[in-house]
Amino acid sequence: VLIDERTASASEIVAGALQDLDRALILGTQHSYGKGLVQSVLPLRYDTELKYTIAKYYTPSGRCIQRVDYDGNGGVVGR
Repeated sequence: VLIDERTASASEIVAGALQDLDRALILGTQHSYGKGLVQSVLPLRYDTELKYTIAKYYTPSGRCIQRVDYDGNGGVVGR
């Protein structure tokens, strides 16, 4: 399976499952996008909204698809 930095969501799940089950070799020069969250939006007052995570995607071996970016100071950088 060939992936790059634009590989996201369902294709990451399929590639990860194939890899976990020893059915495919993952090739590519970049990491995949790392989109493994399902989010919902709750409208609030004053033209604001709250985005929250309702689910995460995992491969059969238990690896979470979501990429975590760190800023080098121990903080997490959001997308």
